[in-house]
Amino acid sequence: MGRIISVALQKGGVGKTTCAVNLAGALAGHLGLNVLLVDFDGQTNATTTLLGRGYRAQGDVWNVLYDGAPIESLMIPAPQHPKLFVLPGSPELAYWEKKLSEDQWDALVREGRRILRERAPEGVDVILIDTPPSLGLWLQVAIAASDGVLLVVQPHEYSADGIRDLMRTVQAIQDKVNPDLVIDGLVINGVRPTTGEHAAWVEEYRRQFGEAVLEPPLAERIVIAEAQRAKTPLEFYSGRGAAEARDWFREIAGQLVTRTGMRKQGAKKGAGRAGAGRSSKKGAAHVAQEA
Repeated sequence: MGRIISVALQKGGVGKTTCAVNLAGALAGHLGLNVLLVDFDGQTNATTTLLGRGYRAQGDVWNVLYDGAPIESLMIPAPQHPKLFVLPGSPELAYWEKKLSEDQWDALVREGRRILRERAPEGVDVILIDTPPSLGLWLQVAIAASDGVLLVVQPHEYSADGIRDLMRTVQAIQDKVNPDLVIDGLVINGVRPTTGEHAAWVEEYRRQFGEAVLEPPLAERIVIAEAQRAKTPLEFYSGRGAAEARDWFREIAGQLVTRTGMRKQGAKKGAGRAGAGRSSKKGAAHVAQEA
């Protein structure tokens, strides 16, 4: 099984999905890794960015969690590159979260971790999970299932507060479910290089997190939004100014691989094969109902 990394910060608007999509593109297109992007955000923006709004799916992440379906049977090859795959997100996640009690949450976090790790497809080198913008159930399930967390922050006080909140959640998951969970890195997004306050926050993050900060900080660029509107990672986008921003994500992807010790596994028999039969085992939602 490849390394599972949750791209996380519960604050909305920090660019988690943008970073997840573009890192997935760089890891697959530039570094040649087999990459699966799992969309845990009920808004499904990562899914539509890679697959467009007209994609057809036999199922989504909800079927993995609820039915116990193998991820391999539902992940979709992204059109941009043969080594890039997507497990589509589902609006059902947000709906289901509201129906569960705190006791059911604990059961679902544990069972969700088991299912996601047991159902992870062979031949995938890295699984990136795009998490929702909240400290809710699905963020907890995602990081419980992960080997590491990749923090995405912006250069202002609200993001710093968000880190503190998220780290409390990470600590709780380490204590209860996943003692081996680590911080894989920190990406600073949305930097205005000419703004003194932004520069000060970048230096503060470097002071606090040291080598965990993945360089360079990502400056605000229109081309990043243009690539998103074009439904493609920057790795495969040829618009004006794309080369510079593409290189940023390539550098960050390379540092992430080095920090985590990820190695290319190479394609294994069955990797990337969509449409296989579903498991008959219970999904996490059934376990939560019984809790």
